[in-house]
Amino acid sequence: MLALSIGAAWGTVHFGPIGKPSQAAVECSNLQKFVANEELEGKAEWVEYRSLVDQFLALSPTSDARIPLIEEMASKVIGVLGHDLLIYKEMEKFTGCLLQSKRSEIPGLIEETESAIAFLNGSTPLNGNFFDPELGTC
Repeated sequence: MLALSIGAAWGTVHFGPIGKPSQAAVECSNLQKFVANEELEGKAEWVEYRSLVDQFLALSPTSDARIPLIEEMASKVIGVLGHDLLIYKEMEKFTGCLLQSKRSEIPGLIEETESAIAFLNGSTPLNGNFFDPELGTC
């Protein structure tokens, strides 16, 4: 009898009352919708960025239009990263919806994305040392 009660309680928590999705299922469904929406918005900005890259590549190396175009490209990348950051932060709230193997990656993705946005905004240098000091300097 106890096992049946425990099983019923577990089933209700994980699957909700009969005919209704559980709270976890609703949260995961909402997360998936949120991610899909942010991906669509981010992709639209990515397409604009790629168009700007094509424009940039068509310019002569001495063109005065290069700097404003680079600034606009950085702005579009910041927009794309902003959508990614929103996705990662929402995923961090609902890690139970994620694959177990991906849950631990979210804080690092948030930190790296915030760092890239800050760098592109010009507010901070990239965080991290990429070169081995024992191999010499320029």
